[in-house]
Amino acid sequence: MSKIDDKKIINWIKNQEFSKLTFLDNCWQSDENEWYLGFYYFIQYLKQECFDDVIAEVTSRHGDESSAYCYLGDTANNIYNSFNEQHIPACFYRHAIKLNPNNAHAHWGLFITDHYTNSCITSLKLDYENNEFKHLGHRIDILHNRRSSFSYFTLQDWQFIKSLIQDRNVTCRSDMLVFVYFYLDEVEDCLALIESMKAVSVEIIEAYFNRNLISKEFALSKLYYWEVDKLLSDDNKAIYQAYVKESEQGNPNPSRQVLIQKAFQAGEYEDVVTYHETAPTDDLHYRHDINGRLYYLLALSHLKQPVNKQILEFINAKADTLHGESKVLYQALRCKHKIEKLERLFLEQTHFNEPINIWGTYQEVKKVFDSPDLIKHQIYEHLNSELKLLKTKWNDAYYTSQLADLKVKLSNGDMSSDDFLRLYNCGIECNEFDFVIENVTKFHASNKPTMSSYNCIGVCHERKKELSHAFEYYELAVKLMRSSKDYNHIIIGNYINCAERLPDVKIAEEEYNDLRRRYNADLVNQFKWDTFTAKSGRLFKYSPFNINSIDALTNQYFYLASKSQLNDPIELPTLSKLDSSNLIDTNYRICSLSNNNNSMLMWSHYAQEHQGIMVEYWFGGEFPCGVGIEQVSYTDESKRNLEKDSYAVFNQYLLTKNNDWSYEDEVRIFTNVKEKIHFENFDYPNTDRTKINARICSITLGCDFPDDKIKLIANIANTINSNRESYEPKVILRESFISQDNCFVSVRRTTPCLA
Repeated sequence: MSKIDDKKIINWIKNQEFSKLTFLDNCWQSDENEWYLGFYYFIQYLKQECFDDVIAEVTSRHGDESSAYCYLGDTANNIYNSFNEQHIPACFYRHAIKLNPNNAHAHWGLFITDHYTNSCITSLKLDYENNEFKHLGHRIDILHNRRSSFSYFTLQDWQFIKSLIQDRNVTCRSDMLVFVYFYLDEVEDCLALIESMKAVSVEIIEAYFNRNLISKEFALSKLYYWEVDKLLSDDNKAIYQAYVKESEQGNPNPSRQVLIQKAFQAGEYEDVVTYHETAPTDDLHYRHDINGRLYYLLALSHLKQPVNKQILEFINAKADTLHGESKVLYQALRCKHKIEKLERLFLEQTHFNEPINIWGTYQEVKKVFDSPDLIKHQIYEHLNSELKLLKTKWNDAYYTSQLADLKVKLSNGDMSSDDFLRLYNCGIECNEFDFVIENVTKFHASNKPTMSSYNCIGVCHERKKELSHAFEYYELAVKLMRSSKDYNHIIIGNYINCAERLPDVKIAEEEYNDLRRRYNADLVNQFKWDTFTAKSGRLFKYSPFNINSIDALTNQYFYLASKSQLNDPIELPTLSKLDSSNLIDTNYRICSLSNNNNSMLMWSHYAQEHQGIMVEYWFGGEFPCGVGIEQVSYTDESKRNLEKDSYAVFNQYLLTKNNDWSYEDEVRIFTNVKEKIHFENFDYPNTDRTKINARICSITLGCDFPDDKIKLIANIANTINSNRESYEPKVILRESFISQDNCFVSVRRTTPCLA
């Protein structure tokens, strides 16, 4: 029969297509192919048949049992060569070493498959002792390509490798010596050797460059062009120039597509256009390239040139088939065009009546910005900064327009108290601090000062870096706040933060602790129940049926878990802006409810794998002071990391989760005051405002709720119902079961016999 390619045989073995491998039954003992014997061993192993005769043949052929298992390790390394399969050949090499600790081949195989550096050194030592100099040179050359293991070698190991390379009997690549000098920190010898070499690993060049031992020019001259990115990281212009220099050598790489990408990242948009428009018609590889066209369209947008409609139509026609970077670039192109639309609107307007976030186009861009793939792409930062710049310009123009209108009203004597507050806020946003100070002072001459008006003057003085004056007004604002008991976290924050920047001001510890407590209470109070918090005023809690849930049902309370009790380890994350010096406490507790009233995942994850219960709550909307409620936002983890120390740090700490959890559709009750918040159905005017106005509407039993607990849950429901007034709705008991029409979903039904 004709010779079968080894790769095909390996594929048949891995797919266990034994019928195609029967030819080995007749030739596994022959020596026509060195691997047939090993292949036949693994076929017998996979078929779970006896392979004693195969082992005997391998041992006979290779002289001893250790060498036999070493050969099987080599065979396994041919078959199972993926990174996640390397444990298989490693086991055979380990067994060979156990049989013969001086088997150099087995030690080397274990190093190659398991990165075990001790075996590497042992193998080299054994080869040297046995005068296997040819093997040594070959293995040192291989070692050069295993740089991920270098950091695990000891100084003693490197000294030994150095002695091998410098031995005249060993012939190997000279560039391995540069790593020896580098890891032994023999700088002068290393730099001298680098001088004579055409190119050196970026690992060494980067280390010496960061230590100011070599110049940037010298570093770039000693790198392969594709490694320049690692050295320069964010210096896109220099990276691009390195690629251009390489292309000028007439080499096929870097390709036109890569040059376009690097030119775009460097902001050389005219070069992008040139590369695209001068692409030869016989460049078949580029003719079918999507990314090059997308970069071209993006470059035209940056250059304010008309869009190439023909190419845009070509891309739009393929929009549904795009994936990977092409999909990301297409999203970026759409965002870019929308930002340009907003730019045109900005230029067309002479008067701004709304901030930019009111516009639907802006909201569309922000929505696309939540795409995880776009966030991770380098183009995101540029688009995001472009949108932020436009937002700043737009909102500055908005505040300027509003301030101008309010100044007209002021001159006409047509100002309400709300107008005055808007005037001050707009003045601050427009940096007209003296104007605000002057007019608030005039306002105080004929009107009673408020804590907000004092705070406005304080902010203006602080923005002018007049901290002592600022503190005087913040202190006045705090005194009014205390007398009216209208505590405001912004005023408290301004007062404390300003005091901390003044060396001669010291807030007493008792006052500081009281203000910090009130700061957090008012901050939490901003998160109130509204129309969109829940669907039809109902929220659902999935939980196991145990002593804790029984207690919570019987005694009518919500339990709020601490960070250590949550099932997501990155919940309530540690943020740099939430340290001991920050006013936001880090001892918040949460109670998680859901808008999702029948989630198989929720039943599995939170209701004891369908053996627990789901409680439906009605909410009136009244919450105690210092207890908040809000929907959780879900976003990509990369975006969370980018924005972790920026705006709305409280929301990022307490009300944001990774997209992985979006199925929960969570609404969160939170506080830093207590672990249990009781609830009851308020009966005005006699209400207990330390409680939440809520009631249990229904209790649904999971599909696998234990039969012996049904009577207990029925008794709990009957007890709750017996304590309700005649006009109050009763608790309904329901059962969850697998639908007969669709075995992949569960449905709920009311079960009157349980109540």
